[in-house]
Amino acid sequence: MLNAGLLVAILALSIYLIGYTMGRRIGKKEGIFEGKAIIPIELKKQMLDTMICPLCKQKLNFYTNCDSIHNRK
Repeated sequence: MLNAGLLVAILALSIYLIGYTMGRRIGKKEGIFEGKAIIPIELKKQMLDTMICPLCKQKLNFYTNCDSIHNRK
């Protein structure tokens, strides 16, 4: 028969691993959600900094649009 200390250690390790895997899955979902919110802002910032469309790589000006994404009016 296993002693009580070993059983407690196995139980503690299994609880730790279950908590770790659950936290990792939740963190990945939150990261994807935040990434989807940040990407449009980053694309607009990159476009304004370089005046080049990050999607089609065309140089922008104030009078033309790139599929209505970069409307400057």
